[in-house]
Amino acid sequence: MKEEILYCVKCKVEMKKSILDSYEYVEGIPIHNVECYKCPKCDELFFTEEQADKMEEMTEKQKEEMFIFVRKISYSGKSLIITIPEDLASHLKIEKGQRVKIMPMDKKGFLVEVKK
Repeated sequence: MKEEILYCVKCKVEMKKSILDSYEYVEGIPIHNVECYKCPKCDELFFTEEQADKMEEMTEKQKEEMFIFVRKISYSGKSLIITIPEDLASHLKIEKGQRVKIMPMDKKGFLVEVKK
């Protein structure tokens, strides 16, 4: 089966098949050796439906292997709170009083970034 030729939407240059050493299909979850098409002129990336499906599969597998904790949501006054496990706090060098930035990612989650 002959491979389809793809053109960059920005430059109109033929895109080349490429392998990315590391890519974050979902922010904060790096996956490796990701197939894509890349513009040789502007470095724009394009993923076919099959490549996107593969990235989704790789991301789900990576999630299973990550440092994951399950916590119950509690109350403190009128606010909801989630505790940070000691192992995770130690790993990230988080201490009481440090500030964090909380960013909604979608309807299912949010990203917490520790401010140094």
